Amino acid sequence: MLFQEISRFLGRYFTYFLLILIIPFALAIFDEFFWKPGLTPHGTIGFAATIGVSLILASFCLYFGKHATGHFHRRESILIVALVWLLTPAVSSLPFIFSKTLENPVDAYFEAMSGLTTTGSTIMHAKSFDPETGEEIPIQLQNLSKPETVYRFYGTIAPLRDPSGKIVKTGVEAVGRALLFWRSFLQWIGGMGIVVLFITILPALSMGGRFLFEAEVPGPTKEAMTPRIKETASLLWRIYLGLTVLQIFLLMVTNSSMGFFDALNLSFSTISTGGFTIRNEGLAAYHSLSTETIVLIFMILGSINFTLYFHCIRGKIYRIYEPEFFAFLLTLFFGALLMVIFLFHTPKILLMSKNGIFSFAEAIRYGAFQAVSAQTSTGFAIGDYDLWPTPTLVLLLILMFFGGMSGSTAGGIKMIRHLILFRVIKHKIESIFRPDAVRCLKIGKREISDKVAITVLVFFAILITSTVLGTFLMVIDGVDMATALGLIASMVNNNGLSFFAAGPTESCAFLSNFSKIVSIIWMALGRLEFFILLVLLVPAFWKGK
Repeated sequence: MLFQEISRFLGRYFTYFLLILIIPFALAIFDEFFWKPGLTPHGTIGFAATIGVSLILASFCLYFGKHATGHFHRRESILIVALVWLLTPAVSSLPFIFSKTLENPVDAYFEAMSGLTTTGSTIMHAKSFDPETGEEIPIQLQNLSKPETVYRFYGTIAPLRDPSGKIVKTGVEAVGRALLFWRSFLQWIGGMGIVVLFITILPALSMGGRFLFEAEVPGPTKEAMTPRIKETASLLWRIYLGLTVLQIFLLMVTNSSMGFFDALNLSFSTISTGGFTIRNEGLAAYHSLSTETIVLIFMILGSINFTLYFHCIRGKIYRIYEPEFFAFLLTLFFGALLMVIFLFHTPKILLMSKNGIFSFAEAIRYGAFQAVSAQTSTGFAIGDYDLWPTPTLVLLLILMFFGGMSGSTAGGIKMIRHLILFRVIKHKIESIFRPDAVRCLKIGKREISDKVAITVLVFFAILITSTVLGTFLMVIDGVDMATALGLIASMVNNNGLSFFAAGPTESCAFLSNFSKIVSIIWMALGRLEFFILLVLLVPAFWKGK
């Protein structure tokens, strides 16, 4: 193992990451001295301290990698990607810790990992206080799926008070703007991939760049748009940035009450299919059909393979005629259609209101949005789906596992894997009565090798095993089975939607540190699609040259 090369890479990586931290640091300084001085916990000290830690870490790594040649191969690439995805959340969590926004380091690491993996589950929950004594009291949460189960926990976010001591903001809205921006920005960086970003901006990555790209980009097959992998990474980020700017513009044009800061954070969370919001009511706080429509469109756009955008820009429109693309659209359509059918003429239960029944138009608005949010792994909620008919909950859970296209920002299994699995099953069934027939596994015009097919089958086996194991670990930690299954499905698919105790009106603050650590590991496993982290457990990986 070429540890000096790995050390130098990490040193240069954290040097560039330090520059990224300057953006929220500058916002924190502006807010503290010019916007609302003395009122909002801006996090200036937190970001300044984090920059200092990043500088020390970068210097340390560069010192031990000063004799590196700059050439590394597959094993080093795998270890680099794993280390980047484990160390970056640790550094990214420091602003929350140093600013005392999140006092528990596990909570801060959870929030940072949730952002970078675009999971969108949050640990931020308003603290509760005794109205007479003013002392903090534990929150009691009764589980909808199991009423006899009551979770007792303390909130994580202190309220924002004015100079007289009166509470003016609670929950996520009591967090400083710089920290909220950082939270959303982490999703945006993680959506396309922090290693892919690094390939774009780091000169002379040599031959290791392609291995790094292949290790991080999701999906069973990796398609480079250009012969040079750095150019491919750069094009991907330019398309990503262009879609983000377009969404910000459309949100502000179609909603006069939408400020730039809200539009920026919402766009970061949408195109990355992340799902963080800066309002306690989430997306429902905007009360705008146009906003919901734009978000729905960009959730879909973020779930499409980004190479298709490149081909369309180059005039090769015919390249969109791929089985995965149409399978993705068909799944979206039928998932939304079933949600509309299940919701129509049932009690109208939204996040903050229960009034009347769902009309057909309302069923389309709320049902279709929630179905798309689940499949694209964005995790936005505009209705209290926990109280909707049971078939809608089962459908949302199924859609979470479908996911978007490979090469997109979406989580889940990815449609191409479903297609490959279907073809493998079909071929196996046919071989029972036609054992001598010669078969070629194809998806459209693309031939799928036996190696890729076996990898897909192993992926499904690992996914099932990890889902069962994660659910079991949470259950023995005291989480009820329905909530545990929903949480693990959310984490492993990087989705954000969950049910019951962790439903749309709640958070993950009720979890113990053990269950939070399980969630962190499963988020990382899902984002890196298992193999990159699991290979580190194989002793042979660490032996020999």
